[in-house]
Amino acid sequence: MANEQKQGVGAQGQQGSGLQEGRSESSVVPDKDYNLVSVLYHALQGAETYAQYVQDAQKQGDQELASFFSEVRQEELRLAERAKHLLGQRLSGGGRAGQGGARGSA
Repeated sequence: MANEQKQGVGAQGQQGSGLQEGRSESSVVPDKDYNLVSVLYHALQGAETYAQYVQDAQKQGDQELASFFSEVRQEELRLAERAKHLLGQRLSGGGRAGQGGARGSA
């Protein structure tokens, strides 16, 4: 009963958490895979945002800041590539032992 109440609050009460609460109920995608997709998405979003910051700094003639934002953007792209690689492994059943075994071991 407490679990039912928690699910109801999650779906209605906290902004932003309703989607994840609802998604978890159906178990279409394991939480760890969903989290990896989320990291990939946010890293790519960050890289896009930082590209704009680079342009803004360049327009204002601040090369030091443009260089910094470029470094941050490159780090986000590196993390996105790593997340993409890890996600690909897991979705193809090639995840590490104990992390995706239920799908690939039957």
